[in-house]
Amino acid sequence: MQPRIDDSSPSAAARTLTSSSSRSSWAENEGSASGSDSLLTSSTASLLPPQDNNRRLGPGPGLLIFPGTGQRHQHNPNGSTGSKTIAKANDGNAAINQPGPARSIRSFRRPPLWQPPPQDHAQDGQEMEVLDRQKRKDCRPACLVKGQAFIIEFLQGSSIHGFIYLAKLGLSFVERVLWLAFICVALFSIISLSKRTWHRFQTSPMVISMDRNKLVWNTSFPSLTVCPHKRIDELKVEEYILAHPDQFLSEEDQEDFRDFIVKLASLTYDNLETLPLNKSYGIPSTKYLELLYELKWAFEPEISSGAAVKMFIYETQTEFGICHSVNSMVARYNSFDYWRSGDWSLMDHGDRVTVHPLDGEIYAQIINLSTAYDVYFHGAGDVPSISKQRYTFPESDYTTVELIALEIFTNEEARATKQRSCRFNYEAEEMMTVPIYSFGLCLSECRMFFALRVCGCVPHFYRNRCGYNHIFGTQMRNGRRLPVCGLEGIGCLVKIKREIISLKSDKYKINCNCLANCDDSNFFVQSYRSRVWFLGANLQWGILEHPKMQLRREVLFSFADVLVYIGGLVGFFLGCSALSFTEIIYYFTARFVRRMFFD
Repeated sequence: MQPRIDDSSPSAAARTLTSSSSRSSWAENEGSASGSDSLLTSSTASLLPPQDNNRRLGPGPGLLIFPGTGQRHQHNPNGSTGSKTIAKANDGNAAINQPGPARSIRSFRRPPLWQPPPQDHAQDGQEMEVLDRQKRKDCRPACLVKGQAFIIEFLQGSSIHGFIYLAKLGLSFVERVLWLAFICVALFSIISLSKRTWHRFQTSPMVISMDRNKLVWNTSFPSLTVCPHKRIDELKVEEYILAHPDQFLSEEDQEDFRDFIVKLASLTYDNLETLPLNKSYGIPSTKYLELLYELKWAFEPEISSGAAVKMFIYETQTEFGICHSVNSMVARYNSFDYWRSGDWSLMDHGDRVTVHPLDGEIYAQIINLSTAYDVYFHGAGDVPSISKQRYTFPESDYTTVELIALEIFTNEEARATKQRSCRFNYEAEEMMTVPIYSFGLCLSECRMFFALRVCGCVPHFYRNRCGYNHIFGTQMRNGRRLPVCGLEGIGCLVKIKREIISLKSDKYKINCNCLANCDDSNFFVQSYRSRVWFLGANLQWGILEHPKMQLRREVLFSFADVLVYIGGLVGFFLGCSALSFTEIIYYFTARFVRRMFFD
């Protein structure tokens, strides 16, 4: 007796439900399989063999295509599942989409004779270009979005006052515009006031202070330049006439030549019209200065002083002719020997002659002058100028001149020439004829080049060789020669002599750009007295009273003051500091690159 199985048990019910669901799922799979077969892609359909449209594929769950492997599951229409087999894609015996009762899985592979279609490289290049252009177009909105987010992040996190209200949420458009206007006004105020501060620093940062402690500093001894009235030796002139008989055919020519050479030796801007311009006697203008030194009168005065440092007297060429300078640091650069040798080197002048109040009264004198003379008092770092006052003394007087001094010295902390409005002696970059700077030498060069510009030549008492080549912009010793004025050129100088002396003209533009000496000594004649002296002309000069005051140029407004002033303006208008500017630099360099390219 077999046991009875109760179909109403829960397990039996479950088996029944499972069997029915299996049959229904297989039915659904048949429908999906037919749909899958009808929706094959073009690439798959191209591999199918030609079939009849009325031919119906066998039942099955459908065709599944994988790379390299095709699998198909087949089931029994009665509901029983068959055994599963796997056909690999490289199986050459497997047919493609061939129905058969014995095969549950079908696979296919690419036919061995199949080749990819030929590619058009030009079309591919155009397609790539279109894709790149499309990618750039797609990138632009993304970059703009990143940039906008970066700006908002900077405004919200900046330590500069007012910037946060430009990006703060909850504010209306009008409020943002008002805050932007306030920030613009603050920036305008900072820029305008900072410009004034910088202009003050560049033009007038110096202050002239007075020092009254006279026992601490020394005073420079007065320098002077003596120009004798007699400059031509008559015996040398006679010898020159005898040596050149072809140039002087008559007594009248010889007499005219004597007058001509004397006036040429004393020629200056004041007496240009006194020179006879009718005959040159066969002397080229370039030989004027050489001839004057050949025929000059031997002026050999002696000098003595009570100072501790010995004084020297040097022959120098000035705008007044051949003169002699005492206690001068720049006179030797204008000597004819220095010019003729083509030298441009700096010379050793020794110590500057100074005096101290404890030294008492110190005088220097020049004896054996033997002729009337003109005297120009000036500092040791300067030369006589035609615009300065001169004193004339006869040949038979013993003259004593008492002077007072006023000196000014400059602190070298102000290194820019524009700031201190003066030049030191070693700042000779713009000088053309001497390697040292002096206010008097600068004015002489200005007159020389003004004459060259108007008349096309320079007077013979200037150095007619430039030390700088302006064509190539480089320094070149023994540079170009300048034409020397002959009789026709001197006639041109007569017409503009007032403009040359004053360096002011309504017709011509004159810009000398000559600055004062930074270390300068000014001497003023307080009194002088003369008496007849049987031993000839003598000159004695000295300081009657030592100065009780000395002037000094010192820096009042330095670069540190500029930083403090501008920093105060920025802090007052925007409430930021130096770290705020560092923050701006950081944001728009490292953080900007990181946000735009790496995030």
